[in-house]
Amino acid sequence: MVYFREYACEVSDFHGIKHIAGKGGLFRRLFWLLCFLSALGVFLWQTVLLFFFYFEDHHITKVDVSYESSLVFPAVTVCNFNKYRESALTEDDIKNVGIHLGIIDEDHNLIYPTLYTEEFQNKIASVNWTGVEEDDNYNMTDFQLRTGHQIDDMIIECTWRGEECEDEYFTHIFTHLGNCYTFNKYSSDSDLLTSPAAGPANGLKLMLDIETEEYVPSNDLDGGASDSGVMVMVHDATEPPYVKEFAMPVGPGFHTFISMRHESITALPSPYTDCETDGGIEHYDHYSLQACRIECETNIVVEACGCKLIEQPGTEPNCNPNTTHECAHPQLVDAIHGVSEFGSCNCGSPCKAEVYPITMASTKLRSAFLEKIFQEKTSFDHNASYIEENVVALSVYYEALNYETIEQIPAMDTYTLLATVGGNMGLFIGAGLLTLVQLLEYFLDEILSLCGITRDNERDEVAVFCGCRKKNKTDDSSKSPGGESDNNGQPLAWTSA
Repeated sequence: MVYFREYACEVSDFHGIKHIAGKGGLFRRLFWLLCFLSALGVFLWQTVLLFFFYFEDHHITKVDVSYESSLVFPAVTVCNFNKYRESALTEDDIKNVGIHLGIIDEDHNLIYPTLYTEEFQNKIASVNWTGVEEDDNYNMTDFQLRTGHQIDDMIIECTWRGEECEDEYFTHIFTHLGNCYTFNKYSSDSDLLTSPAAGPANGLKLMLDIETEEYVPSNDLDGGASDSGVMVMVHDATEPPYVKEFAMPVGPGFHTFISMRHESITALPSPYTDCETDGGIEHYDHYSLQACRIECETNIVVEACGCKLIEQPGTEPNCNPNTTHECAHPQLVDAIHGVSEFGSCNCGSPCKAEVYPITMASTKLRSAFLEKIFQEKTSFDHNASYIEENVVALSVYYEALNYETIEQIPAMDTYTLLATVGGNMGLFIGAGLLTLVQLLEYFLDEILSLCGITRDNERDEVAVFCGCRKKNKTDDSSKSPGGESDNNGQPLAWTSA
């Protein structure tokens, strides 16, 4: 402790140190020692807590609302609850797929004849089944495309911002519900539609005929045959729809209003959250919850059956009718329920997502009034009873022309940690970054002194440089009365100022 008193009294910026090493009495010095140690203890305690908090990876959520003059309209995917149309089923379809769909038995008799129209019953009864060949590689893509509901038959009326929709606004896609149609799907060849104002007048309006008389009383994907209507999913235009699980049902005889908001969500990746950045997605441009579920289910079906369903992505061959309904569909249902022996689809939320929370409300359609309107303005010629059972009116629009930006940020980043530690250091012990440099210098001096190396000469030179002492020229000791000589009898060149 050679230099402690000098360091405490003349160098250190630590609060209280000079009083501990000063000329005060013992009691006063002990008092200041106690105060300094208490402040140091509080500072160290707070610093430990800060580091624990920092390494626990806490985050906070920042929400901001932005107002725009126009917003990009999302994609809207519509699917009929019914997958196959009764009138579109041919003899070959019934022969190759009918047993798997639960339409006929092995003797080619209708299993539930009263559930079908009389025309269809007569059609089945009149077929000479011995002359119809069974094809083990029956084209399921053509079968679904042909027997599913057609857009020209479904859409009675479509308007976008009050103007009649163009054909290019809709894109056909396959989903677990068969033929589906997406409005405003992203394409590199065209721009997405935008909405310049909020409200139904600046959105999408659809009048749909769900054709309940065409419903086939069977379902190959675990439920849904007892329902009529459409499934509607509002989603980002760049993401695939996952209609069976994420869409909302809309029934006939009502005008359903879907108002939506736009939220842009940015989550922090690991270690802050368990969100996914890419998730190993192969067949889509970026990760999304829908893309993950679709690809995961595809992998399960391919692993279990050696083929994929027509709505699933990839280059694997499509399953034939037997494999589709005996292997692929049961495996798909198990995967949806999370009980597949070939794995589970644990898809996390994406770190970056564009979502559209919706609010739904509906009102009863005036069937008798619409009957007259349709007769005058369209080729749709059906009575009020048919309209009540088959017509779905749908309006999709923004409820406000703004969007929320929801962003997760670290509760404490490195800069905040350093700033907080520095603030506590200054508050409790009066120290800063350069104070730590002073402390390191002091320890270095003490270590050198233990090795027999002193800094007296260095101190003298620094004193002269700073003007604390003056250098006098002397010829010899006789010319400097009262001067001192060194051990060799030479006069000293340094005197006190």
